[in-house]
Amino acid sequence: MSPTPIPAQASAPKAPTFRFDLVAGLTAAAVVLPKAMAYASVAGLPVAVGLYTAFIPMAIYALLGTSRVLSVSSTTTIAILAGTQLGLAVPDGDPARLVTATATLTLLVGAALVVAWLLKLGFVAKLGLRLALEPHILGGLACYAVSVVVWVIAPPSSSWVTTSLVTVFTTSGPVTNM
Repeated sequence: MSPTPIPAQASAPKAPTFRFDLVAGLTAAAVVLPKAMAYASVAGLPVAVGLYTAFIPMAIYALLGTSRVLSVSSTTTIAILAGTQLGLAVPDGDPARLVTATATLTLLVGAALVVAWLLKLGFVAKLGLRLALEPHILGGLACYAVSVVVWVIAPPSSSWVTTSLVTVFTTSGPVTNM
C-alpha cells in the first residue's frame, strides 16, 4: 500500500460524472475565491494572497489528502488569528514584511502538521472534535426532551406552552462553553 493516496486519486475523470464534477468545482470556486480574498484582507494581507490560499492548499490536498469530501479552505477564525499575530509581528503593516511573516507562519504551521503526521497524532483532532460536538449534541437532545415532556403535560393548543418555549429560547444567551 502506498503511503499517499496519489495513485488512487490520480485516475482519469469518468465521463458520466465529469459534467457534475465540473459544475461542482465551478460552484465551489464561485464561493471560495471571493471568501479567500476577503479573509486575506481581514488578515491585513494583499488580496492576491487570498487567491494563493484558495488554490495551493487544495492542489496539495488533492494529491496527498485521504478524504474526498473534506473541505480545504481558509476560514474566518484562521484569518483573524493570523491577522492578530501578523499585526504583532509587523506592527507598522509594511506589505512586504507582512508577506514574509505570512510565509514564515505558513511554513511553521506546515512543519508542525508534518511532525504531527509523523507522530500519528490524528487521534488528537478526532478527540477534540468529539469533545467540541458532544456538549452541543447533548444540549440539543435535552432541549428536545424538555419540549416533549412539556407537550405531553400540556398539548400545544395551550397558549402558555408556546409562550413559555418562545420566551426560553429567545431570552437565553448563546449555549457555549468557550
